[in-house]
Amino acid sequence: MQRGKFNIVIGAQAGSEAKGKLSGWLCAKHRPDLLVMTSSPNAGHTIITPRTLSAMAGKKWDEGVKKVSYHLPIGAVMCDARIALTPASLINPTTFEREIADLGIDPGRITIDPRASVIQSCHIRAEEDGRMSDIGSTLQGIGECRRGKMERKGRGHHTLVGDVADVFRGMGVSVAPTTYLINNSLDMEAMVLCEGTQGFDLDLEHGIDPVYCTSKMINPAMMMAEAGVAPSRVGEVYGVLRPYPIRVNNRTGTSGPYADAEEITWDMVTRWCGAPELLDEITTTTKLPRRVFEFSWQRFSAFVRTCGPTQLCLQFANYIDWSVYEATQPEELSPDVLLFIDQLNTNSPWGCGVRFIGTGPAHQHMVEI
Repeated sequence: MQRGKFNIVIGAQAGSEAKGKLSGWLCAKHRPDLLVMTSSPNAGHTIITPRTLSAMAGKKWDEGVKKVSYHLPIGAVMCDARIALTPASLINPTTFEREIADLGIDPGRITIDPRASVIQSCHIRAEEDGRMSDIGSTLQGIGECRRGKMERKGRGHHTLVGDVADVFRGMGVSVAPTTYLINNSLDMEAMVLCEGTQGFDLDLEHGIDPVYCTSKMINPAMMMAEAGVAPSRVGEVYGVLRPYPIRVNNRTGTSGPYADAEEITWDMVTRWCGAPELLDEITTTTKLPRRVFEFSWQRFSAFVRTCGPTQLCLQFANYIDWSVYEATQPEELSPDVLLFIDQLNTNSPWGCGVRFIGTGPAHQHMVEI
């Protein structure tokens, strides 16, 4: 990561690429000074942390402890950085307070921008009563809350964090403009990492079919705009992807196609990679089975073109070949995995290539090359 620059972790597909795993890896290695996020509880970030500090020092790995965040950057559990939640954040106060406790995060580390929005029960009910289930929405009130802010009807119709600042200060959290905090940190050559939510293929303007996208743009330029940081201050852009992208499942309709990629089954993935038992993923928020697809080179090209990653992280490499499961060294990677990495590198301009390879669920299951 670069000091004095706005470094970014972003999903290259439709979410669940294991962005949290990479963020945790980077935080444990580089110890950033500030973590930035446009918070919203529509998707969970997961990390399986080492149980002991000696494990974090690279000595002996224990069985991990699973941590899941919804509002906060999950990398925060691997370092003591301050946390800034941008003005574009959407906060559910009840789940936010519970999350701080569950993660064991000191609330004094957290600053929320007063222009961030408060998700209310009416937002959640509106999504539950509407057609959002049909397209695979997580029904957390995100789109309705965001729409309320854009309608600009005034405080009686939409609540900002600054309007109820005492609620958050009662949790021990600071409420203050985060743009100043972030830019001042960059001015002082601090190490800043922004952990993205969702993935580029859900970008409303540049993703897959917009009917099945989220309600915002998801790319590095938008992440910087939400944080109030000039584009010239961008640092490393870490693009995270998986060999078989997923889509959230639908409850009553369809969550849509995936560009040129054919939908496959978890049984097919299991057989192709040689896993000893059925691979079957469940979404963190909705608890529904994930749909799975072949890799889309069309969408990968769009991601590289629009987001300009400087480094790539291939997660779930064991889904290509189970023999690399839990690998931690480059020499443990199989020919099939190396071939896929070579294809990614060949299709990535500007010298960008795969630097990190995730081979299993735990923090230590990572190969860095």
